[in-house]
Amino acid sequence: MELRVLRYFLEVAHTGTLTAAATKLNVTQPALSRQLKLLETELGVTLINRDHKPVSLTPEGIYLAKQAEDLIAIADKTVTNLQSKDAIAGVITIGAAETKMFNHAIKAISAMQQAYPNVTFTVISGSTTDLLDRLNHGELDFLFALDFTQKASYDYLDFPDEDVRGVFINKQHPLANESAITADQLKEYPLAISRQSSFNDSLVEELGLNASDLNIRLKYNLIGNAGMYPMIDNQIMLVGIEGVINIPELRFKPFSPKNVSVGSMIWNHTPFLSPLHEEFIRSLEDELTNTPRDMS
Repeated sequence: MELRVLRYFLEVAHTGTLTAAATKLNVTQPALSRQLKLLETELGVTLINRDHKPVSLTPEGIYLAKQAEDLIAIADKTVTNLQSKDAIAGVITIGAAETKMFNHAIKAISAMQQAYPNVTFTVISGSTTDLLDRLNHGELDFLFALDFTQKASYDYLDFPDEDVRGVFINKQHPLANESAITADQLKEYPLAISRQSSFNDSLVEELGLNASDLNIRLKYNLIGNAGMYPMIDNQIMLVGIEGVINIPELRFKPFSPKNVSVGSMIWNHTPFLSPLHEEFIRSLEDELTNTPRDMS
């Protein structure tokens, strides 16, 4: 299965017609059709419904298109980085949880780009659960994770500060004037909460709760869209981290007793770390070394 043929297949998927794809790829339509037929024969599946106009992908074709996009992105980034022989240049891809602690990574990125203007970064937001598999498969170079418990299997840098956990509530919520939210109060109201199991498990354990105690109405991947829920329903408590939502109608209330998350930048352990990635690690180490540890 050649990358060239995968590019052909993706172009057909994107344009919806063999004619338009052939024109964009600068090949003849019969040649393009022949390459796709050979790909289907090699894989033993039908990838494209040719009876539809525009053409549509079969379930196998949809799966291959997603995998092909990732494979081609990795290949293109690898070529870019390898061609930068003498200078620090190329592309670094970072997966990141939503947290104000990521500000350290942004400062390291800025410092590195001032020294090496030909370095570009891609930041992909998501939960650790969603992004860890992408790190393991080489789609990410680094992953910034909260409360990561598998660090023995990776190389990593711990961040010096902490994120405070609590709830975002409507300013009309019955507990809007409370200074903090207790476990008993958390049980009294409907919740929107991260679907990341490690976050929820540690939260339940540290607050002395049972999962069955909680009235969970919504589970979210990224908290941004979930932030609309307590604006609409003033009974909802949105469980999250201080500072990640700035909506005037919402107030953040920390948990009592205090409940915190810690962060780490992790990457796959390898003896063949590129100069590009080594330089980013150095830049991040410099930033973290110069940051006082938050003891609050």
